[in-house]
Order: sequence, then C-alpha cells, then structure tokens
Amino acid sequence: MAVQLGKRYKDEETGIEVLCIKPGECDLKADDREMALMQPKVLPSAD
Repeated sequence: MAVQLGKRYKDEETGIEVLCIKPGECDLKADDREMALMQPKVLPSAD
C-alpha cells in the first residue's frame, strides 16, 4: 500500500485517524486491519 502525503487514513472500528506526513510504501494498519483512505469533507459554499 502506498500512503499519500497530506491524506488522512481511518480505522472504522476504533475510530483512529492519522495524517500522512511522509509518503511511501508501508502497511498502515490498526489491530491488523488496513486503514482506509478518508474522503475530503465537502464544505458549504459561501455564495
């Protein structure tokens, strides 16, 4: 798994979130479960 710089990853079961500050190949896991890439939050427009 290649982690991406500036992306957040989350383990749904424990609620742990991490922010990647160094990209590269690694096994990003929590309790032997792969952590999922979080989608960016959509903010309301200020029209």
